[in-house]
Amino acid sequence: MTNLPPNPAESSKPSDESDNASIPQSAADMLAMVPISSVIEQLEDAFPDITVSKIRFLESRGLVHPHRADSGYRRYSPSDIGRLRWVLTMQRDHFLPLRVIKERLDSGELTTEVDEGDQVPKPELPARTPSSRFRAPGPETDRLTPEDLARMAGLSAAQLADLVKFGLVEPVETDEGPRYERGELHVAKATQAFLAHGIEARHLKAWRVAAEREAGMLEQIIMPITRQSTPDATTRAREVADELVDKGNAIREAIIVKVLRESLGYSGD
Repeated sequence: MTNLPPNPAESSKPSDESDNASIPQSAADMLAMVPISSVIEQLEDAFPDITVSKIRFLESRGLVHPHRADSGYRRYSPSDIGRLRWVLTMQRDHFLPLRVIKERLDSGELTTEVDEGDQVPKPELPARTPSSRFRAPGPETDRLTPEDLARMAGLSAAQLADLVKFGLVEPVETDEGPRYERGELHVAKATQAFLAHGIEARHLKAWRVAAEREAGMLEQIIMPITRQSTPDATTRAREVADELVDKGNAIREAIIVKVLRESLGYSGD
């Protein structure tokens, strides 16, 4: 069959290996590609909770690399769909965190050619290590002064004081005065983006309240695991927590995007 002529605009763009893998090589390859709505139709029987937002979330995590047509729409090959089926199976049946799934995919050890109805064996995992999310705080010498935290986060002293007032960042009291663990810097940097758009710290308190409620719900799932009489109970609890934090982020993102689409409309797919 005659190959399609290359697109000069695309050939001039730099691309990585994953992008090249998604580029159709022939007319037959192009015809085999389908829009995201068809992907959902092919997967929804096995995965009823599959949505456009979830597929895009997996794409944002580097777990699938659809082809972009000249129109800007995403197009998925049979290989992309098999890859998605494998990722979703690893999540649903084997409770693997996305971080571990991506490591297994990137290693090239596992095939993702999975057809509907296939049984996917659980891969042998590498030695378990605690999630970086739950790593112990650094030594006291790593703590930041209020001045350093404000400078590194792009905040004024008054803005930092408001974040403390509304419980968004919490200092540790020391003999030298208040100090901040490095983790507080991530929160401070994120809040700066909202403050720059005129949102006040008191409004951001809603994020803290929602996060605390979510953490409380996750504790009901995770704490019984830590009490199991197995050597790796704590490590397993951290892995489950890591996965559920990802799931919670996906739910939150999907709901926010759905609401905002009513105001912003649609583009692309």
